[in-house]
Amino acid sequence: MKTIKITVNGGETEIQDGLTIKGLLDSMEIKSKMLVVEKNLEIINKQDYESSRISEGDRLEIVSFCGGG
Repeated sequence: MKTIKITVNGGETEIQDGLTIKGLLDSMEIKSKMLVVEKNLEIINKQDYESSRISEGDRLEIVSFCGGG
């Protein structure tokens, strides 16, 4: 299968072509419900993770929140 290059949290990586944000999060084993994904400087709504495809050259920032005291 074809791979594409993207940037995730400032680091370049290769992923399968046609992957969605949900697919990327699953492949990275990110399960947190308390996170935000920004794609090309735009925050993506959680309900769009399954339909938002990642393209060559996209820049993603994945930020998770954690509580503490």
